[in-house]
Amino acid sequence: MRNLDISMGIGETSRVTEASTTQIRYWEKRGLIESVSHGKGQNKRYNLENISTILYLKMMLDNGYTLNKAAEMAKERLANVDIIRMFVSTRVNRIAHDGENTLLNLGPLENDPKFDVIADVSDGGVTLNKEENGKSVKQGD
Repeated sequence: MRNLDISMGIGETSRVTEASTTQIRYWEKRGLIESVSHGKGQNKRYNLENISTILYLKMMLDNGYTLNKAAEMAKERLANVDIIRMFVSTRVNRIAHDGENTLLNLGPLENDPKFDVIADVSDGGVTLNKEENGKSVKQGD
């Protein structure tokens, strides 16, 4: 999502997030968000990452957290999103659908490379299994 070039002005950002323009400007002044600009002299724009952070800050403040605590939690949340993004982009080799379940091949085990880790995702939850390379999730699915 970070690479998508989608942004909006402060008024639209305020309308979408229900944070006031004053809040958004203050959070930017504090360094909690950083506006983007597509050219010199153009109005400030807020991208998807900013909008997500604004929504999170607003939700935390509405739930009684201080701005400092909300900002700390938002920073941790963004770091966790980066970790999850890296995990998914480097470990999910193939995805297949088997009836109501989705199978994700997470690649070979480091300590037993003849076996792949298979995540079986269903409405009931997620189970992890080790299976011989290429047995569960068909090549190319």
